[in-house]
Amino acid sequence: MGDCIFCLREDPALNTIVCQNTTFFARYDNYPSAPGHVQVVSKRHAESFFDLTDQELLDAYALILEARKKLVEEHDPPDGYTIGVNEGRAAGRSVDHLHIHLIPRYFGDVKDARGGIRQATPNWDPDSWK
Repeated sequence: MGDCIFCLREDPALNTIVCQNTTFFARYDNYPSAPGHVQVVSKRHAESFFDLTDQELLDAYALILEARKKLVEEHDPPDGYTIGVNEGRAAGRSVDHLHIHLIPRYFGDVKDARGGIRQATPNWDPDSWK
């Protein structure tokens, strides 16, 4: 896994680490969707969210909370968050190493936030929902 950006977590040219625990680290996204956009990344080269152990799931959640706390301290407090995993290439994953996005959201950051993550898929128009 020598060419995996996330496996090279100690390289500061590739990864700016926000915080970490035993099995995960949080890094600023190199192509952020919003200021403070971080990725919570498995230290073990796991490709799928569904490959995580029970302990890794707990550690991931704990680090999401810790990263959120740091974002609140270092950025304008967000009005909300989008938390997501692109599970597989069909879902838009571009790096085959598990990473969970934690994206700060603000009122007005998009024209119409209704539907949230659904805007990444067909049939996302909230006005068409019954």
